[in-house]
Amino acid sequence: MSVASIDAPLRGPAAFIARLKPWQALGLNVLAGAVAALAYAPFFASALLMVGLCILVWQLDAVFARPGRAFFAAFARGWAFAAGHFGAGVYWVGSAFEQRPGAEALAPVGVLALAMGLALIWGLALALARPLWTRDARRLPIFVLALMLAELTRGHLFGGFPWNLPAYVWPAGGAISQAASVLGAYGLSAVTLLLLVTPAALCDRDQPFVRRAAPVLVAALALGLIWGAGAQRLANAPVAAMATGPIVRVADPGYTQREKWQTNPWVVLDRYLQLSQDPRSARSQIVIWPEGAIPIAPPVFPLVLDNEGALEAIGATLGDRALILGLHRADAAGMYNAAAMIDAVSGVIRPVDQTYDKMRLVPFGEFIPLYDYVSWLGIEAMQQIGNGFVPGAMQRRLIVPDAEPAAVHICYESIYPGFTPRGVDRPGWIINITNDAWFGRGTGPWQHANTARYRSIEEGLPTARAASGGVSGIFDSYGRAIVMTGLDGGAVEAPLPAALPPTPYAQFGEWITLALLLVIAAMRFIASNAGRGLRS
Repeated sequence: MSVASIDAPLRGPAAFIARLKPWQALGLNVLAGAVAALAYAPFFASALLMVGLCILVWQLDAVFARPGRAFFAAFARGWAFAAGHFGAGVYWVGSAFEQRPGAEALAPVGVLALAMGLALIWGLALALARPLWTRDARRLPIFVLALMLAELTRGHLFGGFPWNLPAYVWPAGGAISQAASVLGAYGLSAVTLLLLVTPAALCDRDQPFVRRAAPVLVAALALGLIWGAGAQRLANAPVAAMATGPIVRVADPGYTQREKWQTNPWVVLDRYLQLSQDPRSARSQIVIWPEGAIPIAPPVFPLVLDNEGALEAIGATLGDRALILGLHRADAAGMYNAAAMIDAVSGVIRPVDQTYDKMRLVPFGEFIPLYDYVSWLGIEAMQQIGNGFVPGAMQRRLIVPDAEPAAVHICYESIYPGFTPRGVDRPGWIINITNDAWFGRGTGPWQHANTARYRSIEEGLPTARAASGGVSGIFDSYGRAIVMTGLDGGAVEAPLPAALPPTPYAQFGEWITLALLLVIAAMRFIASNAGRGLRS
């Protein structure tokens, strides 16, 4: 039986969509994309992403069946879906403007600009899929390849913003998320897209029912196998080895960003000290405070590393423990968003010689791109530290007493797969310090925490996470929470879980993703009737 060409008469949902006016079709896509964002934390309604992807496929069926301006129509449909998806998924960006007095009116502008800009990548990638589009199930791998091209571009272009990758519809630490130990977040994203989009084939009414149902049945079987393998991996986790490391305590007072900057820094420091010296923390050997824990206010409160009074108070509280905290550090090159390891012995702090400077800075949040050329516009970074931070020059581990060396992820460095050093520089654990108070109290902090836990799964390393205004906790090498706070702050502690041997993803990285994408591409051409009745 030959395959219907892409300009054959439409049937099913695609025919209904083809009868819509352009503004109605675009509105449907915006709505479908926005609702599909509920697939991510904290809701994890993955079925809504499945529905949204199917609608997008039928939208492309409708425009590719028309002669003429199909490229531009497909671009518009893809852009509309992605604009709704990213707008609903990263609406919390507006909270950053609301945290800074005088910038509240810019919140909707910032959200719309980010969503519509990211959507351009999806629109272009889907428009480029037309030459290989079909009217049977073989268009589904092409659809997935187009979206993966868009996601890889989004994750790397201009520094990248790989927030809410499709893989993250699965809760970190759950059975399906364990596939990231082999595939990584990008590989699991490709598999997730392929599995969730298969129901679109059920409405291919010009195909026999068996051919329409086969992709769905295969996808259901594959999802069951992935879940089973992940459940088995978790069941075989060596429980006894999970509680052998030093006791780590993470602390966060729970301030909003505006509250922190409007509170006397000495009061903020005192709150951190109280959380760190709680009698229940007597066993802890390592304490972790979030990114930019204490606001600077020279000359009342100088930079922490230059602040003798603050260092004396910290040392007296630590006793014989070590503290890793986020702070601002300055040298002749400028100001850094940094982490430092402070080691106290009998209440006296040793000279601080271990710091890590954040390498991946947030555009407009921590620095202004091309500032030398646009400074006349008066644009300021959202961080309240002048003209912005200087990026760190290299990635380095912190040598922490009584523990294995640790890699530090500051803020959204934790959203980048493969950011953790590997090989001889592989650490024994990950320290993630972040200031999620910028994100408000909506979905942003939960999405960030779920993403950070995927780094543990990918690398086979435990994570200790201190998040100001976010989700803090200790997570094992499978991404599972050992202890965890909510958004109101507090302090929790637990023995540091053990690291696992390097996972397949930690050994081979995105080569696995490349191999997987080649397999998906091959699916487009393996049918016995490949090429018949198609239009190139």
